[in-house]
Amino acid sequence: MSIQKILLQFEPKPENILRAIKELAKSEKYLSKSECGAIALYFSLPLARVYSTASFFDMVKVKKEAKRIIKVCSGGACLSGKSMEIVRQIEMQLKIELGNDAHPKFRLELMSCRGLCDRGPAVEIGDNIFEKVRPETVDDIIRNYL
Repeated sequence: MSIQKILLQFEPKPENILRAIKELAKSEKYLSKSECGAIALYFSLPLARVYSTASFFDMVKVKKEAKRIIKVCSGGACLSGKSMEIVRQIEMQLKIELGNDAHPKFRLELMSCRGLCDRGPAVEIGDNIFEKVRPETVDDIIRNYL
């Protein structure tokens, strides 16, 4: 369904903006700036108000999701196995920060224990889990996803 068709379901009053944003979030993976602009125009509101309303709720994405999510285990055994050094190595290689969505291709997160304590530190990229990862092996792993 097009944005216009979705917006036409709502009377263009400011009190309906959140309902409209939530409805759009169901059909779209994220709301682009142009889509936020269409919402602002329809409701006769400043773009900043639409954007701040949409970005306040984590169920609504205002940025395109990263294509690859890299997760590093933060369980006790993996932490003692230097998983935070692995995080720093990934941050340096990809020029990203833990939890930051600014990179267009990758997002770096910590994950809870996957039960691989005897084979950690563990790194998960998509459906692939890498075991016994060391800071010096990170470059080779990441290179396969560039």
